[in-house]
Amino acid sequence: MNILLLAKDSKVIAEEIKELFLNASYNLITLEKIEDGIGEVRLKKPNLILVDFDSFKEEGLEFAKLLKQDPFVRDIKLVSLMQEEKSGDLEKIMGVGFSGYVVKKFDTSFISKIDNYLNKIKCNDETNEKFLNTVLSVDDQELKNEKNKWHKVLIVDDNSINVDLLKEILEQIGKTAKAAYNAKQAFEMLEAESFDLILLDIMMPEINGFEAIKHLKKNPKTSRIPVIFVSALNETTDIVKGLDLGSYGYITKPYNIEEVKARIINTLRIKDVQQELETEKNKLDLIFKFSADAILMLNASFEIVSFNKKFWEFFDIDFTSVNGQNVFSVIPAEVNFNENFIIESLKVKKSIKKEVIVEADKYSKCYEFNCSKINPSVDEAEGYVFVIRDITDSKEIEKQKETFVATLTHDLKTPIRAEMRALELLLKGSFGSLNQDQISILKDTLYSSKYMFKMIENLLATYKYEHGKITLKKEKADILNLIKNICAELKYLISDKNQELSLVFEDESIFLDIDIMEITRVMMNLLTNSINYTQEGGKIVVTIKKHPDNILLSFKDNGRGISACEMPYLFDKYKSNAKKFRQVGTGLGLYLSKQIVELHNGVIWAESAEGEGSVFNVKLPVY
Repeated sequence: MNILLLAKDSKVIAEEIKELFLNASYNLITLEKIEDGIGEVRLKKPNLILVDFDSFKEEGLEFAKLLKQDPFVRDIKLVSLMQEEKSGDLEKIMGVGFSGYVVKKFDTSFISKIDNYLNKIKCNDETNEKFLNTVLSVDDQELKNEKNKWHKVLIVDDNSINVDLLKEILEQIGKTAKAAYNAKQAFEMLEAESFDLILLDIMMPEINGFEAIKHLKKNPKTSRIPVIFVSALNETTDIVKGLDLGSYGYITKPYNIEEVKARIINTLRIKDVQQELETEKNKLDLIFKFSADAILMLNASFEIVSFNKKFWEFFDIDFTSVNGQNVFSVIPAEVNFNENFIIESLKVKKSIKKEVIVEADKYSKCYEFNCSKINPSVDEAEGYVFVIRDITDSKEIEKQKETFVATLTHDLKTPIRAEMRALELLLKGSFGSLNQDQISILKDTLYSSKYMFKMIENLLATYKYEHGKITLKKEKADILNLIKNICAELKYLISDKNQELSLVFEDESIFLDIDIMEITRVMMNLLTNSINYTQEGGKIVVTIKKHPDNILLSFKDNGRGISACEMPYLFDKYKSNAKKFRQVGTGLGLYLSKQIVELHNGVIWAESAEGEGSVFNVKLPVY
């Protein structure tokens, strides 16, 4: 028989409804004071709760909120009774956890509506019943898994028969049990050893169970051990009092063996999960506390939820007034940190980095801001995590390293240039005639020297671009002639690999306002890459299309192509596929090309798929 709980202040109408449900094979429990409702629900465990919204408006809403916060009864469905639906009432009841409402018309249609709600609950309960059966069955696999988990339980009861029975039950589910026959003995045992659960009798001499749990909750060593009350007392007030004092549940005497097993297993399972969460929290707390980086957690409104010590150390912030403040108002203005940075992270849906230089009276600091959206799989932001790293020292080391490389490469240019000049003189026969083998060896050596010279030039150019030491010397130039000259210079390399090079020009000449040497460097890099990463006998097509405001220069090959995972990092510094394909390269060619093109107010990008060739495109403004 289904149990319904009706909260209504009119006794006459309550009796009418009670008779109606009695004829329909329902057991109806009435509740006149809704403030007693939670305790009654815990005790009776009804299938459905009916709340008269006209009688208990604000009280009914508060009752629903409390019910949904109680882990023992929050799954019981709530239905509101209304004379009629008024504007806004439905939103109110649904907002606090009601499943719906029924109009007050006490006839067979009223019963059918209640049946509909109960049928929905029944469908949901079929899954729950399977779960309960697995918990209550001693032979179930879940119970076998529980037996493999070691737990120690303390039974506190002055009745030895009850103790022996509970020990036997615990043994059946694979738990170790010890007994204390009064509260004082229990306190001594808890000081000496650890327990995972306490089964506590209420009616004991000297110190009863209610007083005992108060003592346990005050002691830091025992405050977190779950307690289940075991007693013949089954009044609502006793059960509610025990729950209010912090117990995890209530087992009444005489025992229902399977119910006792289920309660113990579920309580220990909750305790294990809580312990796992606590362990993970402790780990995160240690990371948060001792991290060399500043860590910030923001809500969706960019308000600071949590932060570590490094955050206010980095920016000399008064940490007592940080929580709850908007992050943009807390971080000093000189950091130049704004909402656009977070908006950018929303667009790309991944963590992004930004370097910020903070100038002070006596020092300059460089910080790296790393922003990640919490739960990036959803469109609506739940919050953000910021990791701020002081990279001042590493930037200084990088600067020193680049200065060293620049100095070294600059000093290498002179001997390599002298070597190239000597090889050219030898090939011209300035020091006597050469046989064919000697000529072939000298050509290979000269090509290698030129390739080395090109890498040195790229290193020096990169250093100059990054340190603002490049000033473009723009002049009017025919881009078509530049490409033809580069192709002529590389014709022997193309010929050695038996490759086919095609030039597709729609115009006889196209003039641009460019730095001839720098744009030549870009085209040389792109064409050399096409040659190097295209197999022997491959095809390379160089195309130029003129548009009203710009020209599009494309280098297309049918070579190895570039994988999808490498495409986003293609123009990064020191990124190269040379090692992958057993070739020599600095990884600066594309990076430098990007710097040069962008300094000309142009754009460079690539289109490629692994095994299907590549297309490198350069768009430059027309002269």
